[in-house]
Amino acid sequence: MKERIAQALFRLGSQKEKLEHMSARLQQRDKEMFQRCIGAQLSKDTAHAALYANECAEIRKMAHLTLSSELALERVILRMQTVEEFGDIMAQIAPVIGVVRETRGRIAGVIPEVANELGEVNNMLSDMSMETGQVGEDQGFDMTASSTEARKVLEESSAIASQQMKERFPELPLPEARQPVPEAATRAPEQRIPIAITTSGSEEAPLEDRLLNYIKTHNGELSLNNCSAELLVPSDDIRRSLQRLKDDGKIVMD
Repeated sequence: MKERIAQALFRLGSQKEKLEHMSARLQQRDKEMFQRCIGAQLSKDTAHAALYANECAEIRKMAHLTLSSELALERVILRMQTVEEFGDIMAQIAPVIGVVRETRGRIAGVIPEVANELGEVNNMLSDMSMETGQVGEDQGFDMTASSTEARKVLEESSAIASQQMKERFPELPLPEARQPVPEAATRAPEQRIPIAITTSGSEEAPLEDRLLNYIKTHNGELSLNNCSAELLVPSDDIRRSLQRLKDDGKIVMD
């Protein structure tokens, strides 16, 4: 029995690795589409900006499903390792089967290769469940209990995946036409910072060079939001670089 549990663990680990690799590819693909979206917005090409933004949204749906499935399998592997170490098969195998079955169902239409392998693992675990006597007259109760715990595990995995998605993927920019007018009307106009370049200075860090060029090409004015979008750099980084340029005497800000 322990040999079969070890085999199931190996196969589950292999599928988890496949999901990890797919998550990395999806993140890279999203990065490419996001940069194209920003470039199209800067070029005032709203049609392509919307196209790239929609593609990012679809990629992120797949990324969320992949990541949540990966986290669910991680939970399953930890539970199976407990079974392998302590041999408490009777108490642990039914919830594990439920999570594997539910995960397989969710990804069947998106990642069929992994789904098929999870189906094989599910059959292995079901056979072990029958051999340990868990499948009997009370099968209906056991299936309901395992499905309830499986849904709980998947919901928790989905919530964690949503949080990690916020950390891994930048927020998509809204097209100008979709920005609500009332909100814009209630907000104070964005401050434009008048800047004078006092000296060419010595060699600067890459971002500071780009900032100096940006200031020159915008007649000594800088909009933090527009500059951030054009240079693809967070506003906080721009503020810090501006302060360094000011401290070095390279620019003067009112």
